[in-house]
Amino acid sequence: MIIVFGVFTAVAVIQVLFYSLVFGKLAYRSEPHYEPDEFPPVSIVICAKNEAQNLKKNLKVVMIQNYPAFEVIIVNDQSTDNTVEVIAEYFDRNDNIRLFNIKPGEKPLPGKKFALKTGIENAQYDIIVVTDADCKPVSAHWLEHLVGNYLNDTDFVLGYAPFYKAPTLLNKIARYENIMTAMQYLSFAKIGMPYMGVGRNMSFRKELFTGWDQKNGKNISSGDDDLFVNALAKSRNTELCLHKDAFTYSDAKTTWQEWIRQKTRHVSTSSHYKLIHKFVLFLFALSNFLFYTSFLVLCIKAFILPIVLLSLVLVLFTKYVITAKINNKLQQSDLTGWLIIMDPLYVVYLLLIFILTIFRPNPEWK
Repeated sequence: MIIVFGVFTAVAVIQVLFYSLVFGKLAYRSEPHYEPDEFPPVSIVICAKNEAQNLKKNLKVVMIQNYPAFEVIIVNDQSTDNTVEVIAEYFDRNDNIRLFNIKPGEKPLPGKKFALKTGIENAQYDIIVVTDADCKPVSAHWLEHLVGNYLNDTDFVLGYAPFYKAPTLLNKIARYENIMTAMQYLSFAKIGMPYMGVGRNMSFRKELFTGWDQKNGKNISSGDDDLFVNALAKSRNTELCLHKDAFTYSDAKTTWQEWIRQKTRHVSTSSHYKLIHKFVLFLFALSNFLFYTSFLVLCIKAFILPIVLLSLVLVLFTKYVITAKINNKLQQSDLTGWLIIMDPLYVVYLLLIFILTIFRPNPEWK
C-alpha cells in the first residue's frame, strides 16, 4: 500500500502541475488584438464529399465574410449526391468561388489528403484558411479575427471549433472530449510547444504546405491537419485565435458508433507525432489514469488517510478552477458542472480508444 500511496501522491502532483503551469496559461490568457496595416488576401479551402446538405447550411456564412479580398475553393471529392449543384448555385452571384473535382481513381493519397492538397496547390493567395463543409463560422468576422493574428513571422494560426449543443449524453461527452483536446493543443501551443491543429478552423502559409514532406503518416487516412502542424509549427511562428467571433461550429456525431470511429481515426494519427509530443501527452494521460486507479485501490484497502482526501480535493479543485476558466473562454461553460463525472469518464474513454486503435489502426475518412 505504501507503493500505491506513493504513486497516488506523485501523479497528483503531476496533474496539478499540468493544470497550473500548462493549462493555466490558456485559462488566464488575454486575447490579443492585432490591427494589421493591411489584411492580406486569403484562400479558403473546403474539402467536400457528399456534403450537399451541409453546404446548403454553411457556405452562405463563408461567402459573406466581412473581409477585403478572399476566394473560396471547394474540392469535390467524388461526391455521389448533389454537392456540385449546391455549389453551382453560388457561381452566378459570386466571382470568388472555384470548384475542383476529383475523379474516381485519381487519389494517390488516402482520406481527404489529396483533396486538400489539390485545393491548396490551386489557391491564388499565400494565406490559406481551412475548414470543413459541415462547419459554420459563427459570424461574418471569422476571417477578420483569424487572419488578423498574423504577424511578420507567423506561419500558423490555430483556431477553435466547438460542437453545437444537443440534449443527449453523447453530445455532452463529445463536447467534453473536444474541449479537452482543445485545452491540450492550445495550451501547449501557448507555452511554445504546438503539436496539432484542427482542420475545421486553422490558417497557415501556402508555401509551408506545398514544401512539406508528407512521408510521415502518408499512408493513413487522417493527419492532414495535425501532422502538418506537428512537423512545422514552432513557438515563434504559431499564434492562437480564440475570439468568440472566430469559432466554427459543427454538429457532433449522433451515434456512438460514428463517434468512436471518428475518435479512433484521430487517435491513430498521434503515433506519428514527434517523440517529445508523444511523451508529454502520454504522461498527462497516464498520470490521470493512475490518479483515479490508485485512489480506488486506496479506498478498497481502507487506506484513506486525511492526506489522501486532501490531495484528491486539491487536484479536483485545481482542475475545476482552470477548466471553468477555459470553458468560459471557449463558450462551453455548461460543461463545467459535469467535471466530477466527465473527468474519470475521460480516463475510461482514452483507455477504450487506445485499445480500439490497436485493433483498427487506420479507419477510413468516409
